[in-house]
Amino acid sequence: MRLYVLGGGQLALMMCWESQRIPVHFSVYDPDPSAPAYRCAKRPSDPLEEVDKADAVTFEFENVDISLAERAEKLGKLRPPLAYLKVKKSRIEERALMDSIGVPTVPWRRAANWEEAIKIAESMGRAYVKVPTGGYDGKGQYIYPHEAALIRGLAGELLVEEYVDIRREFSIVAARAENGDVYFYPPAENFYVHGILVWNYAPTKVPEEVYEHVHRILEWGKYVGVIAVEFFEARDGRVLVNEIAPRVHNTGHWTLETDASQFENHVRAVLGLPLRRPRAMAPTAMVNILGVGLGRLPLAELERLGRVYWYYKAEARPRRKMGHLNITAGSVEEAAARAREALRLIYGADFPKLVMRSRPSP
Repeated sequence: MRLYVLGGGQLALMMCWESQRIPVHFSVYDPDPSAPAYRCAKRPSDPLEEVDKADAVTFEFENVDISLAERAEKLGKLRPPLAYLKVKKSRIEERALMDSIGVPTVPWRRAANWEEAIKIAESMGRAYVKVPTGGYDGKGQYIYPHEAALIRGLAGELLVEEYVDIRREFSIVAARAENGDVYFYPPAENFYVHGILVWNYAPTKVPEEVYEHVHRILEWGKYVGVIAVEFFEARDGRVLVNEIAPRVHNTGHWTLETDASQFENHVRAVLGLPLRRPRAMAPTAMVNILGVGLGRLPLAELERLGRVYWYYKAEARPRRKMGHLNITAGSVEEAAARAREALRLIYGADFPKLVMRSRPSP
């Protein structure tokens, strides 16, 4: 079997790591010759020809070469389907899809330009204005009225969302096989700073209704592979989908400590193999290593707390995901306490300033 992954970042690297027990020829396309996944995966000599050779094509990120994805879809090889990738390329289209299939989201409106966005935000009183494309890890998001000056002059269509008072954020990572079999990993509770995930833990308790919401998203386009769905739980009791990620996801990195991670199950699903249900699963916390190079990490102390995963990126920059730490424990409370200790070790007294030194740009 030949699997071709579009995008060569850390997600593709971990897919490659976790596919070693599967008889698969694993290749990756990324225009960056130093992309992390090239440490493990083959690099095709002709990116388009590799689509023709592959048994299945998938992607590790939304901002990949769309022409390769379209070619794979035409040949019936792209998993998950192209429709999910196209929806994810626009926050507005993502919101419209959720509305169409009856999945609750933050109340939102479409604005033709920044002037209209300001008017809509004024009518809401307090709002988020978001650039529809290219946004991830908190990029392209502005709070009104606090950041009104940054909203003025933004080009093109914009998404305006009502400000919601959030009690907590959590996510569901699910895998769906080609035959419709679905497996839900235990929910994770997530902690963000300026839109970027800093740490999380699993399992956590969530309302049963969220599983129905995820099922609707999976069935809409007959999804194949792993998907992450991020939720807000508002203080008024509403449970709202914040966004979807039609791929393996940062909030599911903790699953590497199980015997069937999100990365392995994604590879299995897109190749048409049966899903594996994890048989070994302990309470686990994950801490992102953001903007800190290997030379500055207290590695020995972190390894006493858990297991370090390093992504081999050439340069450490503010907010850049350089690696992560997974911590297993006898209870969620113990895992969370050790995660907070890890945050102090990694970032010291400067946390979160060290991590968030630069404001995300549009």
